[in-house]
Amino acid sequence: MEFTAIKALYKKCIVFLSILLVSLCFTTNVNATRTESISVPHNKSRLIEIPGRAKKISVGNPAIADILILRSNKIYVLGKQFGTTNVIIWDSRDQLITVLDVEVTHDLNALKSKLYEFMPNEKISVYTSQNKLVLSGEVSSADKIATAVEIANTFTADGEIINLMAVGGSHQVMLEVTVAEVQRSLVREFDSKFVFAHQGGNWTWGGASGGASVPSNVGIIDPIIDAAISNPLSIDDNGLFASFLSSNTLFAAAFDIAKTNGLAKVLAEPTLTAISGEEAEFISGGEFPIPVPNDENITIEFKEFGVALKFIPTVMSADSINLALNIEVSEISNQNAVSIAPSGTNTQFFVPSLSKRGAKTTIELGNGQTIGIAGLLNENITDVVEKLPGLGDLPIIGQLFRSQSFRKGETELVILVTPRLAKPVRKQDITLPTDNFVEPNDWEYYLLGRMSELKRNEPTENSYTQTSNSSNYSIAPKAGSEGRFGHQL
Repeated sequence: MEFTAIKALYKKCIVFLSILLVSLCFTTNVNATRTESISVPHNKSRLIEIPGRAKKISVGNPAIADILILRSNKIYVLGKQFGTTNVIIWDSRDQLITVLDVEVTHDLNALKSKLYEFMPNEKISVYTSQNKLVLSGEVSSADKIATAVEIANTFTADGEIINLMAVGGSHQVMLEVTVAEVQRSLVREFDSKFVFAHQGGNWTWGGASGGASVPSNVGIIDPIIDAAISNPLSIDDNGLFASFLSSNTLFAAAFDIAKTNGLAKVLAEPTLTAISGEEAEFISGGEFPIPVPNDENITIEFKEFGVALKFIPTVMSADSINLALNIEVSEISNQNAVSIAPSGTNTQFFVPSLSKRGAKTTIELGNGQTIGIAGLLNENITDVVEKLPGLGDLPIIGQLFRSQSFRKGETELVILVTPRLAKPVRKQDITLPTDNFVEPNDWEYYLLGRMSELKRNEPTENSYTQTSNSSNYSIAPKAGSEGRFGHQL
């Protein structure tokens, strides 16, 4: 029994030693064939130390890297072409020593050095991906991005660069536009109309300004009076009139005298927010119909009018914004209107005209700066005189024989734009125009006669605006504050 137990124990020891030997061999083989990754700059070389004495080397793609054994445990690797390959190394007993994954990359250290030399304050990360350069990080302006790309182009033959850089800070732009216009007009009109008729013997003679007719039965004063009555002298608006009538003389005169002063003000202040690089469009107005005749019938097309704003903002840096603008303010006008009467129908269409003011341009401004992109100072003067030759040139009395009109128009127009970098705001911090609308109840409406009104509340802690270049908030007593969060109505 003891001999049998000793024999069984001996067999167990043999099995354990066999398993241990196999494990050691397997571990040694795994360690020997361990794969190592190395990177070599293009057209540069590296010395690699290997865990053993190399006898034989195999290169996957000799066009990517050139391998040379300098010593038994050191090899020389030269990067010849962008890409990846592998190197397998054996010893003198044909046992595998190691496997090297070789990647030939751009000279990243040299590129980083150049970027720091030209832009020391920018944080730009440089990577490589096969034969392409990858640039990433936040920079201060778009000009810096362009400069970094130009420098990186000198380190790649094909110019293949993946640009992941972005301008730091806010990328939402709120544009405030002010279109201010004042129109002044002055009209002076003096219109003289008279009829003079005298009968003497067989002759009836006279004169007129403004229209008259010769009586059919000469020698009789009644037809003269009838002619004057059938074509009465009229005054369109303001003026003076007088008449004299005797048995053989008729005189009637009317003076249409008018002076008109006009003043009109147009102010449009649209505000629109858009992300950098994206187009935004805003329109506030309406549409009016335009009849378009064709062979079969008449169709209706609609034309927009009002305040229209289109712009594309590009954030160049934290203090610079590029704007492509298209601004237009239009309104319906009766001047130059057209009346259309289609043939075959009794219908007449009246098509008004549009009065437009607009500007289209591209500018670059700092955050919160204002510039005038368009302006107009226009003055029109028209002076028209109609007179009877000779008599109309006489002093004082010549006014009876002339009509004159004087028109003067002046227009002043300016368009201002102000871009701001904007960020969102909490909803509870926003004041809407409808918040101050107060509707009367039945008691106030029927007995006290109160109407709906807008009441301006006292400023609260939520009514604030941010001063430029400062993080402190100040109380805004009026609505319409702007700041880092956007626009508060």
